[in-house]
Amino acid sequence: MKFFVLLTFFVTGYTAYAQLPKTAAPTVATPAIPNAGSLLAQFTEAIQPAQFTDAFAGQRSNFLGNARKVATAAAFAQQISTLVGFLKPSAFRQGFNVQNLLQTAGTVKTLAGAAGLVRSLEGGLRPDAFSAAWKQQRAGWLNGLNLLK
Repeated sequence: MKFFVLLTFFVTGYTAYAQLPKTAAPTVATPAIPNAGSLLAQFTEAIQPAQFTDAFAGQRSNFLGNARKVATAAAFAQQISTLVGFLKPSAFRQGFNVQNLLQTAGTVKTLAGAAGLVRSLEGGLRPDAFSAAWKQQRAGWLNGLNLLK
């Protein structure tokens, strides 16, 4: 009798186990490469409105729309050059060479190079040129730039 009870228990347990769905082994997700244009737009939106020339007010939405569409290194560098043109001279740190940045923009060949260019621009702006929220956003933004190739 005990044998039949154990056999029934074993067969029932095995049958139940056989009905469980097969699951694949967990996969390690690779980090998604961020959109270069969204990083440029995020950076632009982090700059306080008072740091822009009056001409930017009328071009802001057009500029941000174009920035979000950036997909190539050349377009990224062009947008950075345009952005620099919209910034007041007082937005930059003393001694920052804007002309050097603009010349470098003309030689950018890769998105990694363009990321370095915008990183340089960020370092050339006075800390008070940015919104208070930029301190929290900056680390994620820099990580996103590091993923651009």
